[in-house]
Amino acid sequence: MFKNLFKKQNKITKSIFLAGSEVRLNGNQQCENFIATQITNKLTVEKLYFGMELVFENNKLIKAYEYEEGNRKEHELETDEIGLEYKEFKENRILEIIDNENGLHQLGGELPNGFLLPENNCVVPFQYLGYINNQDKNFNWLPFNIHLICPIYLNIGNVFLDYSNPDRPSLINREEVEKADTSYSDLNQNSEIVFHEVKFSFVESIEFSGEGHSGIPNWLQYPDIPMCPKSGKRMKFLCQLIGGVTTKRTNVEPKNDSYKRYYEELNFWGDGDLFVFFEPTSKVACYFIQNT
Repeated sequence: MFKNLFKKQNKITKSIFLAGSEVRLNGNQQCENFIATQITNKLTVEKLYFGMELVFENNKLIKAYEYEEGNRKEHELETDEIGLEYKEFKENRILEIIDNENGLHQLGGELPNGFLLPENNCVVPFQYLGYINNQDKNFNWLPFNIHLICPIYLNIGNVFLDYSNPDRPSLINREEVEKADTSYSDLNQNSEIVFHEVKFSFVESIEFSGEGHSGIPNWLQYPDIPMCPKSGKRMKFLCQLIGGVTTKRTNVEPKNDSYKRYYEELNFWGDGDLFVFFEPTSKVACYFIQNT
């Protein structure tokens, strides 16, 4: 009797909470990437549209719950999910973008002096989107300030940029990106679209809202956490931009008025978001767009 009681007293149960639920909990690389990127706290999960709670006993997964708009119900585990090994990951927080004229970060603006866009032969140019400042304590894991650039008017997949020289990033998957076409027939290699400069700060939140955020990605389609092509390491979520910054100047003259709005403010394929990941040891960034 005392032996059984001792066993019960030595059971250690703990829960972790995930923002989102599109994951197979089988312990593979995709599963680990999802948990590391989406792990957060209970309060955040209760406020999100979808989330999960994973319950571990003696570091083995024994039970899971789904959250939908705060409502909790048990999630049936598959055979290969039961017993998933617990791994320690730092909890993430949603960091919402808030306009602040004294903020450390910036959306839009002119291409900085001394900064060069990557050499490329894409059918439309890269756009300068602003920067993330590593003086912010939330981004002290960055080796330097990151100037955000992406050919957002191309029909791109992943765009990998090597920032080994932070003022002259190079396009790693150049051949793949240069093959991408565009749905914007008004644009060519000489098109110029410059967005107004807007300074901002990141403020901790428990909901996704505003012009974008950092901390935890809010997937519009499916989780797509990239691995670095240089180091092979999982890339860390840097930010998700929704747009909304108005255009300062452009030489684009749309032939069709229905396309005019795409050049009048920062947007990502109309209703999309731009996702940015970064791997600090290799200094590689990954950009891609998801839309609804």
